[in-house]
Amino acid sequence: MAKPFPQTIAEAQGSFLEGLSPLDIVTACLDRIQERNDKLGAMIFVARSDALEEAQEAEAAIRAGKRIGALHGIPVAVKDMIDVRGWKTTGGSRLFDGNDALSDASCVANLRSAGAIIIGKSNLHELTAGNHDNPWYGKVVNPRDADRGTGGTSSGSAAAVAAGFCFAAIGTDTGGSNRSTAAATGLVGFKPTNGVIDSTGTMPTAPTFDTIGPIARNVADARALHYAMEGIDPREEKSVSVVGMRIGLCPDLYASAVDPAVASAHETFLTCARSAGAQIHVLPFRSAREVRETGLTILAYEFTAHYGQLVEAHPERVGAAVRDFLSNGASISAAAYQSALAYRAEIQSEFERLFLGIDVLATPVVPGLAPRLSDELTAVGEDFVPYGLAGGHFRRWANFFGVPTLAMPVRIPGALPASIQITTPRNTESYLFSACEALSRSETGSAN
Repeated sequence: MAKPFPQTIAEAQGSFLEGLSPLDIVTACLDRIQERNDKLGAMIFVARSDALEEAQEAEAAIRAGKRIGALHGIPVAVKDMIDVRGWKTTGGSRLFDGNDALSDASCVANLRSAGAIIIGKSNLHELTAGNHDNPWYGKVVNPRDADRGTGGTSSGSAAAVAAGFCFAAIGTDTGGSNRSTAAATGLVGFKPTNGVIDSTGTMPTAPTFDTIGPIARNVADARALHYAMEGIDPREEKSVSVVGMRIGLCPDLYASAVDPAVASAHETFLTCARSAGAQIHVLPFRSAREVRETGLTILAYEFTAHYGQLVEAHPERVGAAVRDFLSNGASISAAAYQSALAYRAEIQSEFERLFLGIDVLATPVVPGLAPRLSDELTAVGEDFVPYGLAGGHFRRWANFFGVPTLAMPVRIPGALPASIQITTPRNTESYLFSACEALSRSETGSAN
């Protein structure tokens, strides 16, 4: 009986040792793209011939007993904000003249050094400031349900992984885009500590908040991608137990309603953690509203500073949603922006004090389940609220404070996935990955 086709990076690497070829895996991914991308809209550009050629080279290396790195022969998609040499970087827009990138972005060069095969460019909200209905490349359909969207600017990256177009994808996360899209598709979405991944060769949204991170099928794959993009060997995985783990809950931080189905899934997750020996602590944070308002000021001002004059010169090359966002940003003065930056520096220590008595912070990623494709609204009880725009409450605080945060699936009845995000202090990625692995095992009843 034939073995199941590998679903994760570890499974693929094991299959290579047993005779499966990188060419088999890349061909299967390309075939899925050809069959489904017209309906899903996940990919803007597919490098079929390049990917097949690189897969053949990866196969030859394996036959010669060579292994390039942790991602040898693994197909990866890249959000079309990130340069890949010889390919256009559109930002999901018509704003640019379409010149091919002269070199790989730093994170892409590092992925190649680890053996990854860049299979193509994924769709996104226009310039990451437009809405889910990209005027040039269309809506991205959720592979889990054709009537649902993926709910964030890294929309195509998440859909590509969920549809099996690649084993992982790279997205950008300025206000939660990797995390919200992963939540909608049942994947893991990761935002690293601000500045850990070199942004050279990546179009900005708001440099103060911008991060680059993976969307993957599990925590281990996200970990492998993160360290590959950083250009270092994976840190030795720490043994973390849920026994004695102090989990902080902070409703003040997001101060917004959550759908009962999501709340129930979170409670089940926390009950499993508590049964495995974790301690739960509820923490106050009274400055969340000011953080949200200040964060939006910084984001809108920086986006407008970068793109405002270019769009003013070529307004016909962007959609209405981008022009509206720029209009809001243009009303923010330089003095207001500097004041916002000063407040961010001032309030940082108050947020960091949350971690004095806890090991991880657990919060909702989104208010509800995957959004409707028609309008990107999600149900919260009997009401419908914007899914992606909820980032102001649920996710942007992590970018504001610069902390690493990982969104991962939790158990829930029904076809649509639910997710929770786990946060640790800055520059503690290694511990965060290990803690999330341990928490996942506690929910499934595995060892602590």
